[in-house]
Parts: sequence; structure tokens; C-alpha cells
Amino acid sequence: MHTTVFGARAACFIFLRMSLAVYGLSNSSATRPYPGVPADFSSFAAAPFWPYQTFVTEPEFHPPVLEISKQPEASDGLFVFAPLPFILNYTDRPAVGLIMDQQGNPIWHSANGYLGQLEVQQLNGQNVLTYWTGGIGGGFVDAHGMGTITILDSTYRLIQNVTLNDGTFKAGDSRQNMPYPSYVDIHESFITPKGSLIVTAYNSTPYNLSAFDLRTNETLFRWSSVDHIDQLPLNGSHQLHPDGSIIDGNNATHPWDYFLTNSVFPLDDGYILSCRHYWSAVALDSQGNVKWNLNGVDGGDFEPVNQTGKPSTFSWQHYVRPRNGTVGNNLVLDMFNNHGNGFDNGTYPSTGLTLYLDLQKRTVETISRLQDPEDTIYALSQGTFQRLPNEHKMIAYGQIPKLKEYDNNDGVVMKARFGQNNQVSSYRSYLVSNWSATPYWAPKIATTQEPGGNITLSMSWNGATPDVYDSWMVYESSDVNGPLTELSQQVRRTGYETNATLSAGTRLVTAAPGRGQEAMRRSKSLRVELPTI
Repeated sequence: MHTTVFGARAACFIFLRMSLAVYGLSNSSATRPYPGVPADFSSFAAAPFWPYQTFVTEPEFHPPVLEISKQPEASDGLFVFAPLPFILNYTDRPAVGLIMDQQGNPIWHSANGYLGQLEVQQLNGQNVLTYWTGGIGGGFVDAHGMGTITILDSTYRLIQNVTLNDGTFKAGDSRQNMPYPSYVDIHESFITPKGSLIVTAYNSTPYNLSAFDLRTNETLFRWSSVDHIDQLPLNGSHQLHPDGSIIDGNNATHPWDYFLTNSVFPLDDGYILSCRHYWSAVALDSQGNVKWNLNGVDGGDFEPVNQTGKPSTFSWQHYVRPRNGTVGNNLVLDMFNNHGNGFDNGTYPSTGLTLYLDLQKRTVETISRLQDPEDTIYALSQGTFQRLPNEHKMIAYGQIPKLKEYDNNDGVVMKARFGQNNQVSSYRSYLVSNWSATPYWAPKIATTQEPGGNITLSMSWNGATPDVYDSWMVYESSDVNGPLTELSQQVRRTGYETNATLSAGTRLVTAAPGRGQEAMRRSKSLRVELPTI
């Protein structure tokens, strides 16, 4: 393999200190009802063979039906994910960010458009919702992004948009001359306990990456794979054609993505990287020096841990996370082991993998390899290994639209699905129990005339979590001018959208979510047309 490559895609990650000023009143995206900037994939249609939901109050919102089965010992919580359809044909089922409960009811949705890394995190002790939006290049299996990280509070108001652009970045692919307002990559955006943000970025470069400053954020740390070629040589990449030749790399328009950093996480005083095309988990110290490289095929700096009949312990992996920090000379790592990609697939199933590392002896043992014996899955890209508070594991299969929870005996206690295989994906997906949100926007109402002449009132409040309200309070008037002061009925909340039958002769109506006997924010009042029979 040649080691001089023009147009290599340099993998780097940046460590940013975030300003904590609230820009919500002056930033246009903060005043939108449902934040989310459409990405290049916003026009992708969902697979037509999977059932989707419809709502009277949100006629353009069509979340997938969530097919779920669970055992009593399964964990409670909300699913946080961002379905991305694969079919290029705009319909009324575009990509969207979602929070759903375990009955399949939507809780929150973004504006139409792809949201990467949709996740609940903590900033200064408060829960926040974070996501990536922007342009995507490189294809579905090994995509990279040029975008922005958005941070919302628990009312969905904007805290900050985190951007990265100093004029030196190039997107690669056919987009290299297309300017982007920000070049934060799609793969990682982790808020550290110190209130800083770790992001990844990619640059098409003739073998080097220039240093840069951020216009609105202070750069605390920068690391680039091309600065460590002596320890992480180019010939260690597995991003090759079957004949051993590199994939692309002839020019900056088609760079060779030899490394692909798809996750970064703090480890002791440094970091742990997942390097998909290198089949490696790489540990760095606080200065960015490579401490060790755990390779899935030959062990790297560790003894090989290959299993009989398999060419590697892990390959093409995502989401490498330390279970805790290093304890003495011991370390436990979790990862989603794709064990395949677009041209190396269908041989070994994707699994949730936990490894035990002895850092002194440089040995590795497999603790567990999570796999549903009733459902062999080959996920060529994406994926998540989430360790839950009760030590259960939630595995999201990325390109395959399935979620599974494994108990402490590695048995499957929950299965969920939101689409057909290889027709819709979610880069990362989570099960969270700590998201409580009260939207700053008003609820919505709409009316429908039923065949018998009754008028049905439909009510929804996008983003309100189940703990926030339990009923709807309806206020009706027979006069189109009101007033709407008297409570006419109170109905129990049922899922995302709740229905109530209006009294005969109602000409004006409004509704408010109720918590006990307390009415919360009212919807706009709505004139009711007299029924026609």
C-alpha cells in the first residue's frame, strides 16, 4: 500500500468550551415551534411498506408505528432516536427527530429534516437535548457531515448553536467547493462533566490538517490522526477494495477516508476513540499522545483475541465507551460491533461487545457478546451500546431499525422496531428515564365533523412528557365571540393526541393541558363550524 495519498480525509476531534449565554430570543431557530434545520436528506421518504401514524392536529407529522414487545423486568423510559429513510422520493414521511414512549406514542418531534446524534445530555447539572443538523456526504454506510450542534433546554428553547468554521475546511466529495456555515461532523458531540463539548470534524487534505480557531468558541484541544502516522500508519486501514487497493484517494474530491473516527469519550485524563476503518479503539493521554491501540484483528498493542473461525474480534465498530475509568491496570470497554460494512458484510452478525483489558499485561478477554438468538442482525453501519442505570444494556442496530434491551444475564427483555430492514436507520438511539420537558409553545387543537353530526376536538402538545400533564381541560362557548371562561369538560390524556366530543351548539373552543385540577397553557381559540348533515 502506498503511504503517500493526495486527498486523504483527516480525522480529528475538537474539544470546545461552550459559552453559556442563552441566545434564544435573538436566534431564529429558537423561535421556531419545533427546532431542527433540514439536512440534505430532508426529502427522503420513509419505506412505503411500514405503517405510519397520522394526527389531526399535526397533518404533516407521520411518525412510524413502533412495534414493541417487552418483559416485566424491562426498563422504563422514553426512546430517543432520529429515523432516516433511505428512499429518494419526497412524500409526507420525511426524516425527523423523535422521542416516543414505550406504548409507541410520540412525545416530541423536530421539524422535518435529519437530526444526527439526537440525545439527552447534562450541561451544568441540567438535562438538555442535543442534536446535529447539516449537510451529509460520503454515502449511507460511511457518511460524514458538515453541520452544527444545537443544544436545547427542557422547554426546547435554544441554549446554543455550536459551529466550527475558519475558512480552511473542505467537505470532500463533489461538495468540496460548496461553502458550509459549519463543519462539525455527524459522528460525535459529547458534553463533558466540565461543561465542554467534544466534536469530530473531517477535512480533505493533502496529508495534513491546518490548525484553526473557532469564531464563537474557545478551542481547548485539537487532535488529528495525520499527526500520528508513525503510530497509526496508513497501511493499518481496512478501507480497501478486495484487491487491496485504497477506496478513492486520487484527489480532494474523492478523499480516502482511512481512519473514520465515529466516537470520542473521556477516559481518565485523556480520551478513547473508535476508529471504524482502522478496526481499533485508540487511547490518548491529555496531550493527545497515543497511549495504546486495541485492534480488532491483530490486537494492536495487545495480544490478539481472535475467536476460532473469525478473522477478528471486532471490526467496523461504533460507539466505544469505557464502562468506568481505568481501575488500577484494568479497563472494561463496551462497543457496538458492526462486524461488517458496505463491501464486507453478511458473514458475521453485529453484536454488543464488552471487553476486559489488562493494561499492564496487554491482554484482552471477551466478557459478553450480546446477540438475540432468535434474530441474527447484520448492521453495516451506525449503532449504539448504551449501558442503562440498572446495568441492563440497550443495543440500537443503526442501519437496521431495531432496538433491544438485554438484562444482566444477557437475555433479551425488550424488542422494538420502527421500520423495514435497510429502508430506514437511526445513527444513534437511546432509552432515557431522565427527560422531563414542558414546551414553551402553545398546544394545538383541531376539529373534525363526524358522520353522525358530532364534532370531535383533537388536542396535542408536542414535546410535553407524560409527567407534565395527565388530562385536557376543554372550554366551550355557544357564542363565536366567547367568553371561554367556564370549564365544560375534562378528559384523560391518551397518547400524543387526545379527542373529546364537543357539546351541541359549540361555536368557539379552546383547550389546556391539565395537571390534576390545574389548567396549564391554553391553545388558541378555534371557531367551530356548525355541522352539516
